[in-house]
Amino acid sequence: MKKFLKILLCVVGSLIALIVVFGLCFSYIVNYKKATVDISNSPDGKYEVTLQAVGEPDWPFGSASGRLVLKKGKDKISQTDFELHNDGGSISSGCWEVTWYEDYVEIILSGEEQSDEQVILYFDGTKDSRQLTDTEEDSISGDELDESRVITEQSFDVNLNDWGEVRFVSYLPTYDTLWEDVSFVLVKDNQIIYHFPVGFENNSTENEDIGMFDSVEEVGFQDVDGDGVKDVIVIINYVTGAESQGMLPRKTVRIFRAYDSGFIILEDLKNDIVKNIEESELSISAICDYVTLVETDEIYDGYCTIYQKYFVDEGYDFKISYSANGNSRVILNENEEIIEFLVYDRFSENEKCELYVLYRSKKNADGSWYISAAEILDIFAYKMSTKDVVSSGKTSWSATGSEKYYEVTGEK
Repeated sequence: MKKFLKILLCVVGSLIALIVVFGLCFSYIVNYKKATVDISNSPDGKYEVTLQAVGEPDWPFGSASGRLVLKKGKDKISQTDFELHNDGGSISSGCWEVTWYEDYVEIILSGEEQSDEQVILYFDGTKDSRQLTDTEEDSISGDELDESRVITEQSFDVNLNDWGEVRFVSYLPTYDTLWEDVSFVLVKDNQIIYHFPVGFENNSTENEDIGMFDSVEEVGFQDVDGDGVKDVIVIINYVTGAESQGMLPRKTVRIFRAYDSGFIILEDLKNDIVKNIEESELSISAICDYVTLVETDEIYDGYCTIYQKYFVDEGYDFKISYSANGNSRVILNENEEIIEFLVYDRFSENEKCELYVLYRSKKNADGSWYISAAEILDIFAYKMSTKDVVSSGKTSWSATGSEKYYEVTGEK
């Protein structure tokens, strides 16, 4: 009898194991398996973009998951995931159209149940995307402006690139649906001549974790990417629920980059800004300062290198902040009692390094703090030519530092 039970248990266990293995294999095939569908190469042969199908379309008529992978030789530059709404159809070579340019590749994704989507993959690793069809149709529709929806204090007359003299309008939701988001349009002679790309699918935040639209806080017209034409920066407030002080709005940013005859949303830059700038300090001027710091300033490289070498593995934050006189600093750790931050100070005596000071300051009862009262925890030397960082171990400017620190800085 015992032998029979052992055999039965082995058979049942084997069946269960087979079912589990089959289930895992089926789940992998349906949800995760990646298959190359098509490949396009740049005219000079340096770059390639691959169209991949990820899993199978949702049954019975759901969307299909896909991925675009940009490579230079064997090195991956970037990848972008997308959902294709194609009446339950799989990702195929017929759903994309590829055009190569000098510094980026443009991909148009098409599905029967969606507007065409434009994805731009730059060779420097950044990427942009926007829905095309609705935007292009709206831009020539000539709809009459509904003045009752105009957010007057955040709408402006502006000379905007090839559009000429136009009115930029922050446009309230219709409130036909609870989660409808704000929108933005260009107007001439009371006619809408262009609808900016929406931030969320169907211009609704219902399936997002951002909350409901509250207000437009600020609008700016700046050349963000240095191409000589004006882009549009908008700071928007959303509310997610009641806190101890009531419904508190949270800030986010939307950046519209001028592109061809319209605009596209810079998603990567937006995410980078939200991640690296303190929400309380999020403003048009802070965004412009941050972009300048990132794109043109070696000081930012020093901040990043020091953070990566000494702080990222310890779970510290990386938040760009600015003092009252406009000098940058990186907030690494902050609570109700103390704040720790990194500040660029100056060039070293041999002008081969940038010097950064790590401070800790106690907070006053009202939350305020002052760098003049902060203690020095360390002083770092960032050698620009090699991108190396040396910790001095100094807790004051007069303290003795490490031999390596004096070697690279030429300090005495």
